[in-house]
Amino acid sequence: MAEPSDTAHPHPADAAKDPAANGPGPAPPGADLPFCPQFLHRTRDAIILQDIEGHLEWMNPAAEAMFNVSLDAVRGIKVMGHVLPDGARVDPAKIAAFRYDIGSSLFDRTHLARHKRVGGQVFWNLHSFTLLATPTGPKVAVTCRDVTETVEAEQTLRHAKARLQHAAHHDDLTGLANRKRLTQYLASDILRRALAERRVGVLHLDLDKFKEINDTLGHAAGDAALRHVADLLRRFCGPQDLACRIGGDEFLLVCLGTATEDALLTRAELLLGATHDPLMWNNQAIRVGLSIGACLTQDSTERGEALIHHADQALYEAKTRGRGRVMLYTPALGQVQIAQNRMTRELRLAAAEKQLTVHLQPQLDLARGRVTGCETLLRWNHPRLGQLPPGAFFETARRAGVLADLDYHSMHLSLDALTRLHAAGFDDLTIALNVSAEALTDVNYPGLLDWALQSRGLNPSQICVEITETTILQGGGRTIAAAVDRLKRMGARVALDDFGTGYAGLAHISEIEVDEIKLDCSLTANLATDPRNRAIVRSIIELCRKLGTHVTAEGVETAEQLRLLRVARCPAIQGFVLAHPQPCDDMIAWLSANLPLPTDFGRDPPEPRVTRLHPGD
Repeated sequence: MAEPSDTAHPHPADAAKDPAANGPGPAPPGADLPFCPQFLHRTRDAIILQDIEGHLEWMNPAAEAMFNVSLDAVRGIKVMGHVLPDGARVDPAKIAAFRYDIGSSLFDRTHLARHKRVGGQVFWNLHSFTLLATPTGPKVAVTCRDVTETVEAEQTLRHAKARLQHAAHHDDLTGLANRKRLTQYLASDILRRALAERRVGVLHLDLDKFKEINDTLGHAAGDAALRHVADLLRRFCGPQDLACRIGGDEFLLVCLGTATEDALLTRAELLLGATHDPLMWNNQAIRVGLSIGACLTQDSTERGEALIHHADQALYEAKTRGRGRVMLYTPALGQVQIAQNRMTRELRLAAAEKQLTVHLQPQLDLARGRVTGCETLLRWNHPRLGQLPPGAFFETARRAGVLADLDYHSMHLSLDALTRLHAAGFDDLTIALNVSAEALTDVNYPGLLDWALQSRGLNPSQICVEITETTILQGGGRTIAAAVDRLKRMGARVALDDFGTGYAGLAHISEIEVDEIKLDCSLTANLATDPRNRAIVRSIIELCRKLGTHVTAEGVETAEQLRLLRVARCPAIQGFVLAHPQPCDDMIAWLSANLPLPTDFGRDPPEPRVTRLHPGD
């Protein structure tokens, strides 16, 4: 009951053996009670009667059962020293001096406490105190009820609720907070105060090449990498910060108390530095790289959602610039992102409003001196910015998730152009069309391409699908190899475009069976000025000849570059030296005016005959 206890006081059962310990003998049971003792005898609630100093005078059978003790064993003692659990005892001097305060609020409410029975069993006791006026002075009646089952059931429910609430606000895999918890955190008073004081920084993290880990080592390794990053965030997370997993491989760290760019960037650099040590998983070392976008509060009116959005913009810039780095958001960067977002909206409408078209650039077979086909190059006739090449909107399309849609639209435009070339009498020409990883990894791409060819009466052998090394890396080598195999079995040719710009072009020739490589313009641009570059180009051409792989040199702009490529026995070229990319109608007009090409096209003119004169002539 809610009174002090005495660790030195004898146990009630021992007190019964010592008559002196019980004080003067009490009145007969119920003799001084102003109500019927027979009723109290039968009630299920435990009733205990004490004098004003807390000595027990009487208890009913329910109380004897509750505390596992007889009335005779405890009559006359202060039982509060014996009902409290071990560890909850109080000073014996306080027990001896205890006296009920009749003006206390103790009598105004119900109390819940852990008590123990004789024998040591602990239970939950719901009890209340009632002050009684009797002929022999004031008494205190204590009504008790064992509510252990109810309390434990409530505790179980409370624990279950807490577990469910934790699960609802935390990520199952990493244990970090999730988006729902982040939303609550952003609405919290502590964050609002920190924002008003301009003391909040946000780090938005994304794993570099996470797809490669999943593709090469499996999803279990990917999960291990995610947990590894979560552990790093916990290491650098302050007591009032919040670390979240907000997407597949995206994490967020909201840093409270961060008021300077240096402090925020230092935290980010520490995170990056911690990833230098590889994650050991199943006896394999996994390099887990990170890109981080950082944003610091700019003014006291800024909201948490805006900070996260700005950190996301900075993260995108970090990944665009090569990954494995930190980028800090600035207003200038924000303006660039606003422009890109506008372009994204306009790009989604471009196909529907027929703003997209293809230009054609002819390809020349140097050995035969014949134009054998054209590469189609997508153009966007932007209503505000004018005609844009793919480089001006390629990354915007990728980020917006519409790159595959553009590829399919470009595919149909390219095949339409080929149909028109054939109808104009150039039925021996082929078309080369570019495709991104987003379209090539679509299992439906070969079938849709085949259907588009058949619906126009075209043969698969009349097209060449060009892929880049970036496409191979983004789509996953094995996935792209399978896609290339399906295209070749369909009868189409496949070329590796922009060869020489990547770090593993030769490896990709061996891994993926392509029919052709296209030397990047960066290799042809320096042919006339760089002997080492000429040696590299000659070696590539010779290697491809031995492999039976066709070679086309792109970006050939000058007669000297063309001459050197002839010397190197390059099979084919395309570039400004032959013709600029142009719309289909213009290309038909160019072909009509220039074919067949002169037999000496691109060859050195014969040296003039010199007549030597005698001295003095």
